[in-house]
Amino acid sequence: MSDHPALMDSNPDGKLILVVDDEFDVLSAYTMLFEFRGFRVRTAPNGAEALAAVRQQRPDIVVSDYMMPVMNGAALCSAMRADAALHDIPFILCSAGILPRDLQPPCDSFFRKPVPFDTLLAAINQLIGRRG
Repeated sequence: MSDHPALMDSNPDGKLILVVDDEFDVLSAYTMLFEFRGFRVRTAPNGAEALAAVRQQRPDIVVSDYMMPVMNGAALCSAMRADAALHDIPFILCSAGILPRDLQPPCDSFFRKPVPFDTLLAAINQLIGRRG
């Protein structure tokens, strides 16, 4: 789990997004883009670390990759939905691959990668009820 307190405090009134991806470049790009738009960002490299992160500090929304080591994004989403304290956090799942036909993760939105940033931002704003 990556925490950059200086970055997290750069927008102290911003909504908190947890970005989960095993690719460092994706985490870095999303962190920069979301912070530029006024969000606070926390990152995790897999679902297991993300689950620990949401239990430590509740985000306003989770944006997760599907294919990751340790715990994939669908398993993370299912674990959050099964937890009474976390079940209502909006969850966006993204994947460059094809999801198995029998997999129906209880996410709020699903996007195929690459996701245009404006499309992802619009979905985030809709799910957390933020205008801007």
